Amino acid sequence: MSAGKIIHRYFHQLIHGCGNNQCSNIYCQSSSLFKYDKTILNDRNEVAAEAIRLSLEHVPLCVDENIIKEYEEKMEINKLTENNLQELINHCKKIDNWNLLNKSIEDIFSNRLNLLNSFLKEDFSNNISINKEFSSTASATPKSFFIHDPRITLDNDEITLDIDVMKRSIKLLNSYEDQISLTIHKSLNLLLNTLQYELKSKQYELETDANFFNLFIIIFELSYLSDPFFLFDITRLFYSILTNLSIDAQAKFVRILSKYTKNLNDYISHVQQYITLHTLRWCNHVQIESDNDELLSSEP
Repeated sequence: MSAGKIIHRYFHQLIHGCGNNQCSNIYCQSSSLFKYDKTILNDRNEVAAEAIRLSLEHVPLCVDENIIKEYEEKMEINKLTENNLQELINHCKKIDNWNLLNKSIEDIFSNRLNLLNSFLKEDFSNNISINKEFSSTASATPKSFFIHDPRITLDNDEITLDIDVMKRSIKLLNSYEDQISLTIHKSLNLLLNTLQYELKSKQYELETDANFFNLFIIIFELSYLSDPFFLFDITRLFYSILTNLSIDAQAKFVRILSKYTKNLNDYISHVQQYITLHTLRWCNHVQIESDNDELLSSEP
């Protein structure tokens, strides 16, 4: 940020404050601890001189809550693209506040429709017909959307996901693990539990949804599946859902991975670590008194 813009922010902070009623910055007008006599505000030249001095001393500079709120309202999104993700991250880095990115991640990764419509190929995003099904059961979601396209079937390897764009975007997202891991965990927990429930009554409709496999490929690309914090809830639920799909659906998923993945080592390590820790946990709860191969190769 240029020196002029920094001075302008100090000037704004002295005149208007950051908008946070709980602000504790003595150099901010919004703070009850504001160190200046407010008569200083009557002389803008004096305020400008003070803003220059503060910028040279690098005293704390607040984030303007009003600007954040205005930007959040403008940036509400219901799907991820490479461009809007980069814009979100740039904005959060600029103000050193990650709330907007976390809110967007939660909105998208906790909602099947939002995640399925992220990172779509251009030739699919505008040409897919949406079939709305209205559920008659009170306990179910009021509306379930299933997207159909004759180009996408269980027998072929076509998908609506732009793999290259998705990989670049998820790689970028993974680099901010410290800022978003808790939100990702909470969001995937809600998403996968909801999906598991939906599959009990809508498995065929979901498996033939043109965007359905996007969800698994996006989650599979995340670095969190092998994270110990995720292993015994998110990862276990993910693989439980995946292995309960129809054989045709599982076969398509494997074909897609083999077709679009240059190196399967990372994916294989996910599965290996999950199997290893799952086995260790089982051994801790089961007293093994036999060396029978059949016993040791299966879980009761």
